[in-house]
Amino acid sequence: MTVERGGEMINFKIEKDPELENLLAKCKKKGLKFGLALGSGSARGLAHVGVIQVLEAYGIPIDMIAGTSIGSVIGSLYASGASIEQLEEAALSMRISKTLSLLDPALPHSGFIKGHRAEEILKTIALKDKTFDDLNIPFAAVATIIENGTEVIINRGKVIDAVRASISIPGIFTPVKYQDYYLVDGGLVNPVPVDVTKNMGADIIIAVSLAKIKSRTITLDMNNATDNIKEVKIKSKDPKEELKSIIQQKIAEAKSSFKAPNIFYIITQTIDIMESKIIERSLEGADIVIVPFGLKGIHDFDFDKAEELIRGGITATLTKIPEIKAAIKTKLQEIINSKDSKKGFLN
Repeated sequence: MTVERGGEMINFKIEKDPELENLLAKCKKKGLKFGLALGSGSARGLAHVGVIQVLEAYGIPIDMIAGTSIGSVIGSLYASGASIEQLEEAALSMRISKTLSLLDPALPHSGFIKGHRAEEILKTIALKDKTFDDLNIPFAAVATIIENGTEVIINRGKVIDAVRASISIPGIFTPVKYQDYYLVDGGLVNPVPVDVTKNMGADIIIAVSLAKIKSRTITLDMNNATDNIKEVKIKSKDPKEELKSIIQQKIAEAKSSFKAPNIFYIITQTIDIMESKIIERSLEGADIVIVPFGLKGIHDFDFDKAEELIRGGITATLTKIPEIKAAIKTKLQEIINSKDSKKGFLN
């Protein structure tokens, strides 16, 4: 049996999965809660819509959501009751002409964009004047105090204010004033808020990372006399990747025709590399990590590529279903082991 889900433009099919249904029923019986941590990444965050589509299609519950930056936008809208169709329609409507219409330039003192128009769009879709108490799903947004780098978790008050703070990319959007502090994008300190989701009470955490670069470490043994590389030792978190041959090939290509990258490439790559390291730390504690497909060539304001991004989220999540089932089995086994140990202690 197949089930078709999605809007007119983005369709996908899933096979009925009795094993997953059985595991989810056991989770419900045991009171296990699923948490979703949605990461930062500007336009790449439209892939979150595809992730949620697949989770919903398989009946995997989303009991709580924590989001940073664009993750707070998608997360808050879904938590407020926006349907998948509404999320998809909003994402697909973000063409350049419409995106530019959202921008309300400010005098470049604290940022170039005020963000008021973006707020109005979010209110129109679902948020309106909703508070966190009005949400269908518990939700938290992450922001940063620019004066001292303190992480701020917002889960009270008006949702739109929390989201506006969480998306305030430094230098682009003007900061949000709160008491004596100014709040900016939460991606500076916690780009994928796994720990926030855990503190909200999640037992099984699904994290969505939007990093364009996968953090890895290599060791190069250089011969200074000839500038030849004798050996490449690779430490990778993904043993399936044949990184050694790829890197050696790239090194050979670079040696034969070396061309220095331009300054703009160096600056953007520097930011992406630093972000990848921060993301790696923020993912600790996640049971499943989903990285949407096709992120590498997507720039921060490539909202025109919404359909491509949503499909990337769908495809990546579909491949993670076996891993989700394995995580559920592990958690259920931990409960059994815990009960057995308590019985042994009492005896």
